[in-house]
Amino acid sequence: MKEKTLFHIHHLGELVATVIRANHQVNNLEFVTTENNPLQVGFHNKKAGVVLTPHIHLSNTKVIDKIQEALYIIEGKVRATFYTIDGDIIDSVILSSGDTLVQISMGHGFEILEPTRIFEVKQGPYPGTQHAKIYFGEKEDHASSSK
Repeated sequence: MKEKTLFHIHHLGELVATVIRANHQVNNLEFVTTENNPLQVGFHNKKAGVVLTPHIHLSNTKVIDKIQEALYIIEGKVRATFYTIDGDIIDSVILSSGDTLVQISMGHGFEILEPTRIFEVKQGPYPGTQHAKIYFGEKEDHASSSK
């Protein structure tokens, strides 16, 4: 059976995460989040010579009621595990070089399986670990990290 290159992880009807494999093919432009999602994540596949019209995004007031994040695995391998709000495991997936994860809701944790570089985007401003997260287990050492 051919592995899906884009798939969604759900729990009790709620979207938890979207995984986009490195070999996912996009024709022109594909957003993997819905228009009303607080974090808009899309992939472009453009031919040389295409010109995207210069523009400025309009400022407007938006209320963001949940923090989401997108992670791109530059190189390496990570096990992403997804949790309910009570800390019960929903599912897990191995992410490799070139894969992207969009964390939509509930909890998550990561096990670095080999030396790994990750590019991460999430909404800010960041209020500090003590005000931003609830941990399910022992907290990892954040001494060398700002977040």
